[in-house]
Amino acid sequence: MIILEAMAKLSGPLFSIAAHGTIGKAVTYSRRSTHNHARYQKKQHDHYTLARDLQRIKFGIASRIWANLTEEEKATLEATL
Repeated sequence: MIILEAMAKLSGPLFSIAAHGTIGKAVTYSRRSTHNHARYQKKQHDHYTLARDLQRIKFGIASRIWANLTEEEKATLEATL
């Protein structure tokens, strides 16, 4: 007996006209305006760069600053945008 760890998240029966979703992070079924198709879902490469890491650090700092603001301070800042 084979037990699969990842269950398929499809909407509609597989190989049907209405099937769409991804199976096992590998095959994606989708509907287009003219046709349905299945395609291999390539995994995106996560390239580590200094610029990316610095941007993530800056975003994290800004996020923590925003979380510590009062509602009045947030409203003032949002009004200036």
